[in-house]
Amino acid sequence: MPESDRPKISVIIPLKRLNAYVRESLEGLRRQTYTNFDVYVITDGDERLEETELDVKFLASGPVPPNIKRMMAAERSNAEIVALIDDDAYPVPGWLAAAAAHFNDATVVGVGGPGVTPQHDSPMQQASGAVYVSPLVSARYTYRYLPEAARDVDDCPSCNLFVRRAAFLKHVPECLQYWPGEDTKLCLLLTKDDRKRIVYDPRVLVFHHRRALFWGHFRQVWNYAVHRGFFAKRYPETSLRFAYFVPAIFVLANVVLVGLALWEPTRKAAALMASLYILGVIASALWARRSHRANPAVVAMGIYLTHVTYGLGFMLGLLRTELDH
Repeated sequence: MPESDRPKISVIIPLKRLNAYVRESLEGLRRQTYTNFDVYVITDGDERLEETELDVKFLASGPVPPNIKRMMAAERSNAEIVALIDDDAYPVPGWLAAAAAHFNDATVVGVGGPGVTPQHDSPMQQASGAVYVSPLVSARYTYRYLPEAARDVDDCPSCNLFVRRAAFLKHVPECLQYWPGEDTKLCLLLTKDDRKRIVYDPRVLVFHHRRALFWGHFRQVWNYAVHRGFFAKRYPETSLRFAYFVPAIFVLANVVLVGLALWEPTRKAAALMASLYILGVIASALWARRSHRANPAVVAMGIYLTHVTYGLGFMLGLLRTELDH
């Protein structure tokens, strides 16, 4: 198919201000094998870069969340497809081509792929990535952080998500009240209301810089957990799932375990359960060294504290009556 006959894609990159990461994103876009695309970079203020190789539009949005920035760019675009990517992510050369091929199928409304930790991230960023790829943390959602088998999904992060522009503009106004979490609601509307498919393709890969352990990582985990807890009761179709409740159960189990450890007849049982958990965490931390250059002791501590942070945040979300940005 001639390149001009392929669907046009608008890549949308929202951020507060221009930084080194977005320059890396643009460099990744320069290397794309697919050429029928343009780029929207949306910052709070009127900022722009000298850019000659790409068709880049720089927009000023004022201090608004990324979801509003994405809508502003999509409204300006005349493309058939919008590609959502974070400023701290950059794509592999075949990113656009692999995603575009799926839109030949009229039943497909969205395409996503993994966000892999870059090898040049710092050791503490690598440790954060190692925590996320652990099945003890991400359960059956590890495909979001490592390339795994292609499949249909109903919830895909907006750091690497392609959507038909018409469908995006139809539904995104209903999602603006949430940040983060707007992508979960958008995917729910696309798959359940419109009865369309979102395809996960491991070739639609971006490298996504992690927030370093400990503070940045746990702040992100906390925000995700509060929103998921709230969504579990507001949007149960995709959020009322056992895997999301496990960290909260873990927090409660820790309290019970302390009680068992203090009572002589159950002390050995408590020690055995704690030992099995610790062994699982250590094994997971060592396994993560295959893909992440991180200190296993730091990763093990990160896994445990991620369980606690997510569990507490999830329970708070369950109790919330509404969420703010």
